[in-house]
Amino acid sequence: MRKMFTVGLAAVMAMGLCACGSQKAAETTAAPAAAETTAAPAQEEKKEEKEETTEAKASSETAGGEGYVVALCNYSIGNSWRAQMEQEFVAEAEKLKAEGVVSEYYITNSNEDINKQISDMQDLITKKVDAIVITAASPTALAPVVEEATEAGIKVVSFDNVVETEEQVATVGIDEKEFGRIGAEWLVDKLDGKGKIVVLNGIAGTATDSLRWGGAEEVFKQYPDIEILGSANASWDYAQGKAAMESMLSAYPEIDGVWSQGGAMTQGAIDAFIAAGRDLVPMTSEGNNGAIRAWIENKDKGLSCIAPSNPTYTSAEALRVVVKALNGEDIPGNVVMDIETVTEENVDQYYRSDMPDSFWVLTELDDATLQKLYK
Repeated sequence: MRKMFTVGLAAVMAMGLCACGSQKAAETTAAPAAAETTAAPAQEEKKEEKEETTEAKASSETAGGEGYVVALCNYSIGNSWRAQMEQEFVAEAEKLKAEGVVSEYYITNSNEDINKQISDMQDLITKKVDAIVITAASPTALAPVVEEATEAGIKVVSFDNVVETEEQVATVGIDEKEFGRIGAEWLVDKLDGKGKIVVLNGIAGTATDSLRWGGAEEVFKQYPDIEILGSANASWDYAQGKAAMESMLSAYPEIDGVWSQGGAMTQGAIDAFIAAGRDLVPMTSEGNNGAIRAWIENKDKGLSCIAPSNPTYTSAEALRVVVKALNGEDIPGNVVMDIETVTEENVDQYYRSDMPDSFWVLTELDDATLQKLYK
C-alpha cells in the first residue's frame, strides 16, 4: 500500500479509530462539483441541502462516452476526516476520468441516516452504475442492499466502515482491531499495567467504532489493575471530545490515562485537561494535525502520546481496487492497508504548520487541492 509522509514533500503527506476523528463538518466539508471541478473549498451547507443526497456527477469526457460509471456511497461528511476522505475519492476519480478509465462518478451522503443510505444505494442500482465503493452507517443494515447491488451485476467494495457480507468484491482498510490494540498496549505499558483510565469512542454502531474498541478491550481485560472509569461516544469530533472529557474530569478526581480512538477527540481531551488545570496524562491519538500540534506543544509538560492512523486516501484505494475488479483482476476478499503510527520519536515529521488543525496528515492530495479544501 502507498505511504505518504508529511515532511519534505511538496505534493503529498504521510488512517484509522477509526478513522476517523475531526473538527466539525461545517468547517471543512468537501463539496465536489460536477464536470471539471476536482476539488471544492470547504463551506457551510444549508440545513435543507444536507438533508438531500449530496451528489456529484462528472460528465463524460471519453470518446463515445466509454469508461466505467462509479460511485461513492458515503454515510457522513460530519467531520474533517470524512470530508478529506471524500475529496480523496474525487481526486482519484478525476484522475481515472482523465485517463479514460472512468466516464462518470456519483457521490451520495446520507448524513448518518441508515435508511437514507439504503435509499441512496437503491438509487445507484437504478442508475446501473458499474461499481460502488461504500463506507456504511451500519455493517449489518446495509448488507441486504449491497447484496442486491451485487446481484444486479454491480461491483461493490466496502471500506473504512465495512459491510458484513460475502456478496461483495472486497473490503478495504486498515485492521481496525489492531488499531485499537496498538494504543491500548502502549497505554498499559506507560501505566506499568495499573491505573484509572477513561475512554473516548467514535460513532456508536459503526464498524470502525466497534472494532477499535474491541481490539483495545481485549488488551485491557488482560490487566485487572487497569480500571476503566467511564467512556463516551464523541463521534471523532473535537468539540464533542472536549465536552465529554470535561464531564469526566468533573466526575473523576483521578485519571491516569486516556484511551481515545480519534485524533480530534484527543486534541479536545488535551485542551480539557489544560483548562481544568489537571496534570496531563498519557493519551492515545491519531494522525490529526491539531492533535499532533497539541502533542508537540505539550511534550515538555508531561504529555506523551501514540497515534496509529487511518489514511484518508482509503477511499481512493477502494476505488483503485474496484476498478481492478472491473478489469477482471483477481482481488483478495480483504485488502488490508498498513497502519502507519506516529510516535514520540517521529512526531515532528508529521506536523504541518501550514495546515489547520482539522487536516489529516496521511493523504494523497496535492497541496493545491488541500489549500482549496481547507481555505
